[in-house]
Amino acid sequence: MVATEGWDYIVVGGGLAGCVLASRLKEYQKSARILIVEAGPDVSKNSEILKYSSLNFVGGEFDWAYKSAPQKNYGGRQVDIPSGRALGGGSVINGCGWFRGSKADYDSWGEAVGDERWSYDGQLPYFKKTEKWYNGLNSDQHGQDGKFSIESPISTDRIYPLANLLEKAWEEQGVHKLPGVDFNAGTNIGFGEVNENRAKGIRQIAPLAYPLDGITILTDTVVGSILLDSGNNAIGIRLANGTEIHSAEVIVAAGAYRSPQLLMLSGIGPKETLDKHGIAVKADVPDVGKNFSDHLMVYLNWKLKDPSKGYALGSSNPMFREPRFGSGVPISYVANTQVPRHLLEAAIVKDEGQVDPNHYLLKREWALTETMVMYIAFPPVPTDGTHISTAQMGLKPTSHGTITIASADPADSPVIDPNYFTTEVDKAVWRHSLRMITNHDGRHGVRARGRRVDEYLDSRVRTHGESTYHGCGSCSMGKVVDTELRVKGVQNLRVVDASVFPISIGAHIMAAVYALAEQAAVIITEGKRA
Repeated sequence: MVATEGWDYIVVGGGLAGCVLASRLKEYQKSARILIVEAGPDVSKNSEILKYSSLNFVGGEFDWAYKSAPQKNYGGRQVDIPSGRALGGGSVINGCGWFRGSKADYDSWGEAVGDERWSYDGQLPYFKKTEKWYNGLNSDQHGQDGKFSIESPISTDRIYPLANLLEKAWEEQGVHKLPGVDFNAGTNIGFGEVNENRAKGIRQIAPLAYPLDGITILTDTVVGSILLDSGNNAIGIRLANGTEIHSAEVIVAAGAYRSPQLLMLSGIGPKETLDKHGIAVKADVPDVGKNFSDHLMVYLNWKLKDPSKGYALGSSNPMFREPRFGSGVPISYVANTQVPRHLLEAAIVKDEGQVDPNHYLLKREWALTETMVMYIAFPPVPTDGTHISTAQMGLKPTSHGTITIASADPADSPVIDPNYFTTEVDKAVWRHSLRMITNHDGRHGVRARGRRVDEYLDSRVRTHGESTYHGCGSCSMGKVVDTELRVKGVQNLRVVDASVFPISIGAHIMAAVYALAEQAAVIITEGKRA
């Protein structure tokens, strides 16, 4: 058992953010005594998870495998909500996609909280600290000596048979190639190469990229609550087994599902929720667990007219048996597309009764849908070379949900209600996007309009919509934490993970979480030295 006194920092959660934060705090504060408490195991010596062909992805042994609350807009259907349960968190089970989002995302973040440190220019140095970019293009936007090797299909010589045809098809749709084929350089409206944080095809997990030397790690251990004294100072943690461990500061990095749960179990959250479960109210913070959002994804399979041409994995094309094609996802490009302004305005009127020209979605230019064409079938269609598939993701959902607690027992899973597909804006985005992708060959798209067609398109989303496990916002900056990540109403307590995002980042969130944690370590250290 670890020491129960004398810690400078206890980091609750050894996921992406927790590993980065602890590593950098130790680097910046050499004498700091730091303890990471992680509910899952240490898998950093398990070479199997580093392989592209590993089966320990979503649904495997290192996944919390949550289920959502029944979704009212999905006919009561429950949705799988994956979440990493290991040292390294989501970096152990995710798809390794490296998607930063746009300048507009972070400028909106900085504007929302009134702090330029969280704008794009404020975050850019921390994005660069994470990257070892694969070429010298857009060098003002990318790091060359950061923690993660970033790769692309071209950089790994994975030139897929359909790549050129796909590029031409996007151009014909009016979706243009981004400069340097780079959608991670601040502008993401258009198409660019898919990027992955892999090193020669090998997964890079957080505790290997960010050394934890000199840091004490307690794995397979659930934290039951945060200890607060009579003055609402965080003084440590209580484990689920009752053991108390004291520290000068507690940093919660348990993710968008577990962080709000832990705050509520500690008496920090909405009073009515705490009262309901018999938890003494230490700080009535109504927005704990609110403002939650997740990106919705829909997969569609497309039957090839002539499978013998060898366009898809599972075909007889010998190219796909070459080792380099096993080093990353079978995707060439990511296309991010807009929705016509008049469709957005009409949907906003239905949701809000009027259109404000300063509305969040109208004030800036946004990519609202991400589309990837995958050279492989999506289950349940077999990988036999007869089909390719598309993965579409809504980038800026306006449907928001909640995270709450089922009981006062930390062993019970949090109650996750993403409240998917609620707003007219989200429906308008998805209708437009599905029409666009079905018209990708220019001949056979869903061109008809009207209520019955809209209802059909909505039904496809309700039936096939899945989580992309990008949960965020449930301890939102400006509402639950301040811009230095300090929990309101409590001293010596911070939250550092995706739960603090005040907006939905228009991208997969891993890169944003790494940059957040990089900046958090600087903020905390500077505060200590002030």
